[in-house]
Amino acid sequence: MQTFRISLSDGTRKFHTVIEAPDSASAHIKATYFFDTSKWRILSVSLTGASAVAA
Repeated sequence: MQTFRISLSDGTRKFHTVIEAPDSASAHIKATYFFDTSKWRILSVSLTGASAVAA
């Protein structure tokens, strides 16, 4: 799993969060699932450089 930074906007405000996913397409799909896309527009999905490692 990799960590992706998700940037969202509602037209006035910007919001950033992180999502763990195997690739950027999966991260985008997860963001679409978790955030109401009728209110929030996904601006970008970018790799943070950090990765999640199972212990």
